[in-house]
Amino acid sequence: MSELRGSAYAREFTDLLQKLKSRADCSYEALARRSGVSGSALHRYCSGAGVPGDFDPVARFGKACGADPRELLELHRLWVLVDAGRRRGAPRTEGAEGALAAEEPADAAAGTAADTEVAEPPADPPAIGAGPPPAPYRSRLRHLRRWPVLLGALLVVGATVVGAVLLTGGRPAGADDSPNRPLLSAKCRFVAMGHQDACVRELQLRLKQAGLDLDVDGAFGPITQMRVVVFQLLAGLEPNGSVDDTTKHALYSGRVKAHPWPPARVDRRVREVFTEDADRASGIAKCASNLDPLYSLGNTNGTRNWGVFQLYDGTLRELGGTPRKALDPEWNIQAAHRLWARTHDFRAWPSCDKAYQAGASKSGTPKEPKGRPTS
Repeated sequence: MSELRGSAYAREFTDLLQKLKSRADCSYEALARRSGVSGSALHRYCSGAGVPGDFDPVARFGKACGADPRELLELHRLWVLVDAGRRRGAPRTEGAEGALAAEEPADAAAGTAADTEVAEPPADPPAIGAGPPPAPYRSRLRHLRRWPVLLGALLVVGATVVGAVLLTGGRPAGADDSPNRPLLSAKCRFVAMGHQDACVRELQLRLKQAGLDLDVDGAFGPITQMRVVVFQLLAGLEPNGSVDDTTKHALYSGRVKAHPWPPARVDRRVREVFTEDADRASGIAKCASNLDPLYSLGNTNGTRNWGVFQLYDGTLRELGGTPRKALDPEWNIQAAHRLWARTHDFRAWPSCDKAYQAGASKSGTPKEPKGRPTS
């Protein structure tokens, strides 16, 4: 188990950013126009002088440079490690699974003959005034005295089996679900960010069957984790992105079936609601979520952004919504319009608004934000 310091992760992170920029063969200004992130910020990230507070600017930069899914996955992995080291200010140690294993006491498995052998109880003293019981009777007494011990042991075993059946949904613990439910097999016990195997492919297939569109490539990256979070929310589970046993059983239950709007319908509805500035609103939505109503990005402080306009948890509370409501495209678009109506501009989406402005300037049709009506 090796220890790697945060500075090593930071070097890997900046090296990959610089590699992507060199391959794109563009200036920082050109990449800023493509990504909606300022050129000075991109320069800080690539030079190692700064780390963004969330992954979104890094993802935009990677996409602007033409990064493929595996490169985006590696960018996300390194960003998580660098950001964690920055916030903690301490060395990063890999191999956490070793730290989770409790050390067994040296004498835990050691036993003595007295611990494992049951001595035969002494014969009961004879009753007053009676002679000693005959030998066959004494033998029967010894057998009878063993019955409470045997019954107690049977009750413990029975309770254990019943408990295991209840906890596993009617199947005894250890039942081999691998033929029809590979995620429940021992081989797929751990499925997490960074894994690339058949277990991840099975997870992606189940998510796709539940209506959550994604590439089935066997690589567990940010998009797969996002889909896990949304699936958990729709299934009434804690949306933490962890593929635990409860989530696996829910994936096989078939109870969750999402029916998200296609991008064309989302775009049409955005334009119908934002009649004041339909083109700009459509551009903001495309930048925020690619018009995907089930889009969700996590932030380093544990909060998330949800839906078409990526409404932040805190904003949702202000607007009287919930993450589940935010996944409803109609509610999300209407809520975003209410947010826009507070200032009659798109300042709630600064990065995406810059990206839209840059695109509009490049096409020769710059558009200024519409101000509040004067009458």
